[in-house]
Amino acid sequence: MRFLRTLVALAVTVCVALLAVAIAGYGSSQNMDGDAKAPAEVFEPFGWQASVPKSAPGPATVLVSGDGWGLQGPVYDKVAVVAESGVYRVLRYKVDVEAGENVLLSPDGSMVADAEPHQIVGPSGSPTTPPKSSEPEVWVTDLTTGRSTRSTVPGNGTARPIAWSPDGRKLLVQVGSAPEHGPWVGGDLNLLDLESGDVRRLAGLGSRLVHRAHLAAFSPDGRKVAAQVGDDLQVIDLVNRTTRTLTRLGTDRRLAGIGAWNPGGDRIAVLTLSGCTRLCTRAALGDRTWQIDEIDANSGSSSGGGFDRLTGSAVRVLGRTDDGELAVVRYRPSDDLSSDTNGVLSVDGDEVDETDYAAVEDVELLGLDASGDRRTLIDLPPGSRHVDVAADLVAADRFDGRSSRPMPFPAPFWVTALVILLLVLVLWFALKVRRRARA
Repeated sequence: MRFLRTLVALAVTVCVALLAVAIAGYGSSQNMDGDAKAPAEVFEPFGWQASVPKSAPGPATVLVSGDGWGLQGPVYDKVAVVAESGVYRVLRYKVDVEAGENVLLSPDGSMVADAEPHQIVGPSGSPTTPPKSSEPEVWVTDLTTGRSTRSTVPGNGTARPIAWSPDGRKLLVQVGSAPEHGPWVGGDLNLLDLESGDVRRLAGLGSRLVHRAHLAAFSPDGRKVAAQVGDDLQVIDLVNRTTRTLTRLGTDRRLAGIGAWNPGGDRIAVLTLSGCTRLCTRAALGDRTWQIDEIDANSGSSSGGGFDRLTGSAVRVLGRTDDGELAVVRYRPSDDLSSDTNGVLSVDGDEVDETDYAAVEDVELLGLDASGDRRTLIDLPPGSRHVDVAADLVAADRFDGRSSRPMPFPAPFWVTALVILLLVLVLWFALKVRRRARA
């Protein structure tokens, strides 16, 4: 009888544990302090984590992509979406994607922009995949409803989103011929108005390689765009419709990233690369040094000062706080990354850009200030290769929020069915032992 009681207790314990998990999952979806913060730590989602279209999480704080078991699958690659509430969901893609570079979180965290096809709600109310447009497409997914909408950009080739405007109403979009592997060459930089659908061509990007992570950035008021066109740093006035070359960067300097402008809009951060560029091993690429300095947004002259140097295969500025601290993504190279005599990067014979999925082993999200202080803004899960944070949170320095672990439910039917089957087997076995004991 003691053995029987043990089995029954085990069955009840399993049931209670699963119920507790479900309750904990509900509890983690409640925002505790009412003010959104990026979590101090992000965890890897479950391999079967619910998707945004099927279970929309609401506005997000962080996006993460990489090669962990919860982010890679036999059919889909995934981007983890960490909601303000602490809930985890995923966006699924049939190609390698990079959070913060071709999958972009809007400044307020309410939307995600990308260039991969999504399902939409058809006339019957059921999800359907629309026929591909003859023009380049950009998609925006609402994280509150889970629904996606499509915008088209005139031109030939493929579109990819580059940056959100500060008010979340416009997107910078590059249109060009997308190679099978490696960085894009040339194309056009366009401004897409998401409300009206209007598109304005801002700049031709020539015939040079375009580093996506350093292509363009909106000023804090959204009235100007800094764009790297070849070796030139241009400032485009969206109101007056004028373009001027601010300075010539040369081959070793770049626009720092989408967060290059300072909060006052009078300085722009640029990167200066030191170290190996040709015939580089993986170790040499990882030891490259990136100096972050600022130039005057009106004259193009150096504004003095600077930030700590960082080593890594690549660096980009994600944003900056109102106090001037930079949020910087530092990339470490993948094991098979190298460069040839022309400085072309490749992995297993395929050309890559510095921040492409295949070129990156892992990333860190760091905070740097002019005094030399450095801190980790968010602890990322192992295997993280790309990260994005809602720009409004960066500007307000809203980090170190509550860290919630992902919950296994809601889950796909097969996971739920497997759990129910396990419970049934445990209870069946307990009843069978009980009957034998009575016999």
